[in-house]
Amino acid sequence: MLQRRQLLLSLGPAGLAALTGLGAGAAHAAARPQDFDNARPRQPLLAPLKGVDDITGDRDAVASLRGRWPAELQGRFYRNGPALFERGGQRYHHWFDGDGMVQQFSIGDGAVRHRGRLVRTSKLKAEQSAGRFLLPTLGTHIAGGPPISGPDAVNVANTNALEHAGQVLAMWEGGSAYALNPADLATTGPVTWRQDLAQVPFSAHPKVDAAGQLWNIGTAGHRLVVWHIDGQGRLVRAQVGELPLPAGLRGTMVHDLAVTERYLVVPLPPVGIDFMQRPADGRHRFKLALGEPLRVLVMEKADITRRRVFELPAEMVFHVGNAFEAADGEIALSYIGAPDASFLDEGAVAMMAGRAAPQVSDSGLRLARLHMGTGRVQVQKLAGDVEFPRVHPQRIGLPARWLLTAAAWPLYPARQDYGLLHGVQLLDTHTGRTQRHDYGEHVVAEEHVLVPKPGKTGELDAWLLGTTYDARRQATVLNLLDAARIGDGPIAQAVLPYGLPLGFHGNFTAA
Repeated sequence: MLQRRQLLLSLGPAGLAALTGLGAGAAHAAARPQDFDNARPRQPLLAPLKGVDDITGDRDAVASLRGRWPAELQGRFYRNGPALFERGGQRYHHWFDGDGMVQQFSIGDGAVRHRGRLVRTSKLKAEQSAGRFLLPTLGTHIAGGPPISGPDAVNVANTNALEHAGQVLAMWEGGSAYALNPADLATTGPVTWRQDLAQVPFSAHPKVDAAGQLWNIGTAGHRLVVWHIDGQGRLVRAQVGELPLPAGLRGTMVHDLAVTERYLVVPLPPVGIDFMQRPADGRHRFKLALGEPLRVLVMEKADITRRRVFELPAEMVFHVGNAFEAADGEIALSYIGAPDASFLDEGAVAMMAGRAAPQVSDSGLRLARLHMGTGRVQVQKLAGDVEFPRVHPQRIGLPARWLLTAAAWPLYPARQDYGLLHGVQLLDTHTGRTQRHDYGEHVVAEEHVLVPKPGKTGELDAWLLGTTYDARRQATVLNLLDAARIGDGPIAQAVLPYGLPLGFHGNFTAA
């Protein structure tokens, strides 16, 4: 049996801090809501970062439809992201700090219905009762609260949402997944896959392979947990291993993974931070450890002790697109790389303050070829100014020709958009050619997903489905594009009568 106590408690205070992103050195004391309110009129794209409250925060509406929604498209599209940023006269400093809110778009019967609910975590309920923030977060120091009893005490469940085996999983990389009822988005509670695994981290980017098996990881300091959940939502196995971190690096931000038919592929960016030391300005810094490469850990699914570590040029990595095994013994891995951690350290803080911080995204899509036999590495740059990579869901872990991203082409030289994204792009990895649609500089484009057309298997026999925030309308819009012709723009839209907080990730489930 996996020893939860060994995994969590033996790490000590520094390990728990690295696990949760918290500690005595955690960033700023809370900000004032009026500072953001004063700046917001000058930065209309940032209006969604005002967030919601937990009294009037629920959202329910039947969207106004435009264009033609195909009758054969029926299902539920989920999104998750930080949504509650203010309480008791305080405001969080970092975008990633907000309590999570799951959005559900139910598509079918000639209508698109929206429902949005805050995830009722133990943290949210305790702070609602107290009328103030009690617990520190990644970027905001909250004084005078109770001691942190474990990862789920600070779990904000704000990063991704996936319907699997009849329940919606709201996920955050530092603790348990929270289960929600897909019928009404009522929070059921944290998921305990096995009693001795309670509160062991279940990260926010699980992968469901072609066989319907769910694979995920969790990290705690220098330790790694690999989860295997079957299609019925039952734990098949949990394995524990060590992260190959350099000496002196207590932990790193392990945010995503890829799967192939036989392997798990985990990027380990060399991002260092000492959570236990409080700098003079009260703010911690995320930075790439000098001289350290981007490590990629490749493990066999059946036995994670059978592994190989590859060293790539140093970059910050949040998200992967896909991985697959080539015939020549190589693993092809697509991911988004950035030269530093400045967005994590500066951009997300500037957004929450409503400050002008002109920035053109400098992250790019990479394709790494990792040779399992020789250890040889080749890295190719495929596209710049993109994020949130996705592939056709039936190609996860298999060769995929087309990669979908949200994009921020440098078309607006005077913009002040904090690296926000304005369009979507499909890249043909065989030719390098792209299809793209630009929503406009008054629109924030969020992550889009590929939805297969019923009865079709081709990668472009699909729709693109994703949300945007339109600053002119002050409304969130659900967009549908044909994957074979995304340059034509949306074939259908569902316009909500309100704007939603900007989200991170989500997934579609067919009815």
